[in-house]
Amino acid sequence: MSKNLSEGLAPEFANGGVEEKLQKQNVSLVERTVSFVSLGCPKNLVDTESMIRSIEEKGFRVVSETEQAEIIVVNTCSFVTDARRESIDTLLEMTRFKEEGKAKLLIGTGCLISRYQEQLPDLLPEVDLLLSPSEEHSIGDRLLSWGSPPQPNLPTLIDPRSIPFRPKRLTPPHRAYLKISEGCDHTCTFCAIPLSRGLQVSRTREGLLDEVRMLGDEGVQEITLIAQDLTKYGSDLGETEGLSRLLEEIDRIGRVPWIRLLYAYPTQVSDRLLKVIRDSETIVKYLDIPFQHVSGTVLKRMNRPGNKDSTMRLVDRIRKAVPDITLRTTFIVGFPGETDLEFGELESFVRWAKLDHVGVFPFSKEEGTPSFGMEGQVLAREKTRRRKALMRIQKEISLERKKSWVGKVLPVLIEGPSEQSPLVLSGRVPGMAPDGIDGEVLVLSGQASAGEIVPCRVLRAHPYDIEAWEESVPEDSEISLGGGHSGR
Repeated sequence: MSKNLSEGLAPEFANGGVEEKLQKQNVSLVERTVSFVSLGCPKNLVDTESMIRSIEEKGFRVVSETEQAEIIVVNTCSFVTDARRESIDTLLEMTRFKEEGKAKLLIGTGCLISRYQEQLPDLLPEVDLLLSPSEEHSIGDRLLSWGSPPQPNLPTLIDPRSIPFRPKRLTPPHRAYLKISEGCDHTCTFCAIPLSRGLQVSRTREGLLDEVRMLGDEGVQEITLIAQDLTKYGSDLGETEGLSRLLEEIDRIGRVPWIRLLYAYPTQVSDRLLKVIRDSETIVKYLDIPFQHVSGTVLKRMNRPGNKDSTMRLVDRIRKAVPDITLRTTFIVGFPGETDLEFGELESFVRWAKLDHVGVFPFSKEEGTPSFGMEGQVLAREKTRRRKALMRIQKEISLERKKSWVGKVLPVLIEGPSEQSPLVLSGRVPGMAPDGIDGEVLVLSGQASAGEIVPCRVLRAHPYDIEAWEESVPEDSEISLGGGHSGR
């Protein structure tokens, strides 16, 4: 049992108490139908996919309509206050289907469960079963034994190194997420992830490579590697440069056109990793590195290394090694004690760096983290002001960088009809991550289908989106969106 999986389990999860509770309930599952609600990040989505595999192996059937399910599973998130509120609200909303519909069991899984497993049974007595992330793999066995006497040997823990391949995915058929590790070894004072996910545990390279081959055989066009810190992959297995070695082997497989990386830790971006990205024919020239801040004093309070100068050197080093790379980052504004001078450092860095994509988040107090009780808490309205100020700067930079694409022909992965207009297709260039976090390409004319990668010429640029048309289609057949499109 790995160290982070053996700690922090409430008694009912650790000693079979849940089975004792379940076997007392007289519940008959006739149709054995299950509906999932997956909240939070892509890592949670992968966990949901794994649970689907677990229940289908035991003869249960997944349905998309919640009102048609006998069992409802809510995979929760607890990353920030809003996420916790959404998770609790969703669980409470699902109780309606037990009262008015055909649902007989309500199950809560995910980060909220592991973080508040002692309080939740009293807070949410309507929920029949609570499973932490380390127990989610056993959901099929638990449902199969529902109403039976306790099974003392029923497994409750799984080592993420042995996460199985997921035959059913919740992403579109042409793309997939590949979680290469679980948990995080960093101790940032603002982050609650170690409280809910534990320390880092890497999956085996062999298992990951097998999954890449199978996804390639399925016709997947893009795999996005995810973890709390990709760049630390393999360190718990005694490896150095584990991510670089993994990427080199994925590149040799060559079955998936686009391989994307989310997320890298600033001090772990090695020269070897940059060389692998530069020389690869499949790894897109894209890197997401959450800097969080650049002021040395703020970073010290965050328990993160670096300062403005070291971050500038990192950006220079990356761009020198991979000249055409797309860089994305996130910043936290209003961290406790952040002064006007420290925020000014962040503003000047953003103007200097001219990064392709930037996300800015106001500091959120997270119960159980060192920053929760720090002195110098910044007022909410000031955090909002600083966020808006930083985003105004980045909006101008983003438009400037996208204008440089006008007239160029770029590969675009077609996602399907755009939500902005059903008359056009939505797609992404290699410099845009999935799920709309970096904007989209609006393909004004073309016949490509979802999952195809087609050459498109950029026609117009907006701060977050670009308009283009397929090279194989005459330019005069494009659809005009009019002058009102603002790119969000």
